[in-house]
Amino acid sequence: MDRNKKIIYSGLLILLVVLVVGIMFQNRQLKTEQQQDYQFPSPETVVRQYFTAWNAHNYPEMYATISDGFKKIDIRTKDLAAFRQFASSQGIERVMIKNITEISNDGTTAQVNYDIELVVGEGNEKNEKIDDTKPFRGTFTLKYRQGDVIHGWKLIHPYGEKIDIS
Repeated sequence: MDRNKKIIYSGLLILLVVLVVGIMFQNRQLKTEQQQDYQFPSPETVVRQYFTAWNAHNYPEMYATISDGFKKIDIRTKDLAAFRQFASSQGIERVMIKNITEISNDGTTAQVNYDIELVVGEGNEKNEKIDDTKPFRGTFTLKYRQGDVIHGWKLIHPYGEKIDIS
């Protein structure tokens, strides 16, 4: 009788192991399919995200659009707290997007032109009382990053002279 119980328990254990391994395999396949279906935002969308987040004073989302390499070379972006301090010190009350256009994209590097208006208010670095709209045009260079904490298209030099060349 003990032998029959051992055989039954062994069979149930093997069946349970096969069932668990099957479920794990199915979950892994499903995750892989979901990851393959995900389309990272285009360079144009990332630039729009940057300015939209800036307008909303959503500094974490704004920070997420910047490459990890740039974050390492510019002290103003070394971490989210430093970036929040830098971005908020600019005194930008609103960012109005006029036009964002991707002008080149080779799958690794992209150029995106932007035309925005910045509404500057009190609280800028110079502590001047300004309530003015300033048009601003420029071009962002983005690189497709697979090694960054958050994959996808990233701004490699959103401001200043420093450029993430990694």
